[in-house]
Amino acid sequence: MKKLTLFIDNKPTLFFNADLKYSIEQLAHEFSCSIPAMVIDKPLPVEFKLGGERIFIGAIDKATSTTTSGEHSMSISGRSKSANMIDSRITMDAEYGQRLDDLLRTIAKDFGLGVNSLVDSDKLKPISEFQINGESPVDNFAQLIKEQGFVLVERNGVLTIESPAHGVVRGVALEVGKNIEELVIDRNFAEQFYHIEVQGQWDDANAVVTYAPANTQRKIVILSDQLQSAEACQSRAEYERDLAIAKGLSASTSIADLFIELTGRAINRSIRVTDKKQNFSEMLLIKALSLSVSESSAATKIELFRPFKEDVNV
Repeated sequence: MKKLTLFIDNKPTLFFNADLKYSIEQLAHEFSCSIPAMVIDKPLPVEFKLGGERIFIGAIDKATSTTTSGEHSMSISGRSKSANMIDSRITMDAEYGQRLDDLLRTIAKDFGLGVNSLVDSDKLKPISEFQINGESPVDNFAQLIKEQGFVLVERNGVLTIESPAHGVVRGVALEVGKNIEELVIDRNFAEQFYHIEVQGQWDDANAVVTYAPANTQRKIVILSDQLQSAEACQSRAEYERDLAIAKGLSASTSIADLFIELTGRAINRSIRVTDKKQNFSEMLLIKALSLSVSESSAATKIELFRPFKEDVNV
């Protein structure tokens, strides 16, 4: 088993148990752990390494110390580096005709974040107008990312623009009876709508798509003030429909031990999942990972769903 190590303020620190959580559904990753009591009076930087390789970088959000008659203990929790950008509310004068990755770099550097795009540059469409008025920059970029059919993931302090299901986890597959003991498959129709409407900033910036298998009484309207054309709204509506279809089938499992291949690098990657008893064998997208370590055990919990459409007409 590869060893998980904790560094607080760049110093190796003993811990009794730790949990790390990565998810495609939120930009900042999370951690919590219990440690020997120490003085923490500011948001100290935190790193976790697995087998000497960094898998998490961020800072402490909360430190709680507890004293009983026979013990003094402490627990800490926090998020990865993008949390500062998420929590901030900023203004930005209007920019015109800039590409998504260039706009993101302009802002991300102020928060100590790098930016990387794994998408061909010609697929990143210029934004006709972009400004921020006392809002979280992440909320604004989330709209634009979805408009163009991409996913934004933080990997070790670098914001990465990717296509949905951008790649495959190499050298690892999950199969009941071999490396996993249980696979739970969940078919959920609650997020599927027949009528999906997106309304943008202007009256003529709107679009509607339908999903025939859904109940015709189900309707959702999404307001997105960063979208300024009918084409942009159409792309966002198709993205939301495809994502809801993908979430219609999800799966979860756990595997003993920790693996470098199943850390934050695996988010938004596909992996083969097989259960012969359920007659199931598909490539599923890794939606979330939870790594748990105690003094006596280690495990990785994996949440997956079907990959959603990669190519969006923008």
